[in-house]
Formats: sequence, C-alpha cells, structure tokens
Amino acid sequence: MEEIAYRDYVQLNKEMDRVYHEMAVRLGLSDSALALLFTLWEEGDGLTPSQLYAEWSLSKQTGHSALAWLEDRGLVRLEPGRGDRRSKGVSLTLRGYDYAQRTVALLGRAEEAAFGALTQEEQKTLLALTAKMLCKLKEEMAECDLPAKGEIL
Repeated sequence: MEEIAYRDYVQLNKEMDRVYHEMAVRLGLSDSALALLFTLWEEGDGLTPSQLYAEWSLSKQTGHSALAWLEDRGLVRLEPGRGDRRSKGVSLTLRGYDYAQRTVALLGRAEEAAFGALTQEEQKTLLALTAKMLCKLKEEMAECDLPAKGEIL
C-alpha cells in the first residue's frame, strides 16, 4: 500500500494558492487586493478595514496598502461608520461594483462549480475532514514550546 505523505497535502494547498495568485496577476492585482475585493463582493458594504484584514489574516500594513491601492483606483471608498465616527466602513464604488461583477463574481462562480463537481457526500467529507484537521492543528500548535516573541537566536 502506498504511504500518504503530508507533503502531498501541503503541495496541493500551495497549488491552490498559486491558482488564486495567477488570477490576481492576470487581473493586475496583488493577492491582498483580490482577497479584499472578494470579501466586499461576497459580504457587501460596511465592513471596517480591520474586519476585512482579519478575514484574510492580513497584517494591518499589508491590508492598508491593498485597500489604499483599491481606493486610489476608485474601486472602493471609506465612509464614516454608523454610530462611531472614528470607525470607517469600506464600500465598493459603482466602478468597483462593476469591476467586481466582471472579475471576482466570475471567479466565485468557478469556485462554486469546482466544489459543485464533487458529490454531496464528497462535499460533506471534505468539509468534515478539513474541520477535523484544523481543530487538531490548533491543538498541536497550542502545545508547541516556541521561543518568546522577539527572541531570535
């Protein structure tokens, strides 16, 4: 029986990342800008910059750069938040909505079609196994005896 190597799983994840990176390059976007557009398209307006960055685990600096790039091109706008004037909400502009409809909406449909190519049983299995692995990964990483922050050898 052939041994299954974790490396194979990692390689598949890297290949998935490459697919999205190639789409971003094809569109002339950074990976982060594409991620922010995806989230704004799927979840709608009003998310704060911090919420957007957290969605993709982007650092504040990386997220801000991508958001500023999108804003400079007229694809998004920052508006005062409801209730708290210090908080800003991010929205697609009309130009941004049109652009997202012609780009990320198509990519989203491709994702759904790829997932939809799996049987319902395969979809359930994929989700269940991914959730199980993620839970175990969190447990294992919590137990790692890592050097303290800032402690570089």
